Amino acid sequence: MEKVMIKVHLIVNVFNGEKYLEESLVSLINQNYKNTTIHCFDNHSTDKTSDILKKKSLLFPNVISYKTPKHIPLFEARNYAVRRIRKDITDQFYFGFCDADDLWDKNWIESLIKVSADMPDILICNGATLLNGKTSRFSSCLSMSRPSPFHCPVALQSCLFSSNIIQYEIPFFDDSFKIISDTEFWIRVGHKLTYVHISNYLFSYRVHSKSMVQSNLFPILMERWRILKKHNLSKIRFIFDFLRASRHAFLGK
Repeated sequence: MEKVMIKVHLIVNVFNGEKYLEESLVSLINQNYKNTTIHCFDNHSTDKTSDILKKKSLLFPNVISYKTPKHIPLFEARNYAVRRIRKDITDQFYFGFCDADDLWDKNWIESLIKVSADMPDILICNGATLLNGKTSRFSSCLSMSRPSPFHCPVALQSCLFSSNIIQYEIPFFDDSFKIISDTEFWIRVGHKLTYVHISNYLFSYRVHSKSMVQSNLFPILMERWRILKKHNLSKIRFIFDFLRASRHAFLGK
């Protein structure tokens, strides 16, 4: 009897992403693992994003295009997307969050699903940053020790989550944090998760001037402060992060 391939649902939240969107979607469409649906949520873009999504959904039956009810912040949009796909799906599945400016190796899903036999909560691979055509590899793993909880050990784009995890936290992200709610998520539930990490470098996180973490330096620090207070974490680290961030902002280093 042929083994049933578990379904994988990919969530792409996009706002004014015309510059990189098509290239990102092609890297998802061309995955070797074929039991995949790509759910694209247009957050009321004002550029050609909607046209790109419409074209792809007409050409590829596994690409589905949606529009959010109104323009909403990223993590609220991600929560909306999770609720939307969960509403229509009853079977067990894996899902992932794919930024509309990043790239994935064609073996990304296949390599992760190969180690999913016991249906762990999360499957994780390594990745690389992509800046001006140059890549720099990094590890993405929950078990890595870090000097600060804000140096998030797991890149969201490296992960596939089991549908079982949705029952842990509803909403999935605390969307009162507009920029680094994924960091707050790992602090809040990371210790509860079962996971498998593979060492393959299978995705590229694109760094550019409009990247959220590049253009919101001090708002990020304010969110860090609020997360520290929410989880009763040490405030000392915040001072070092603030000083380092100030140096980067004013000296360009």
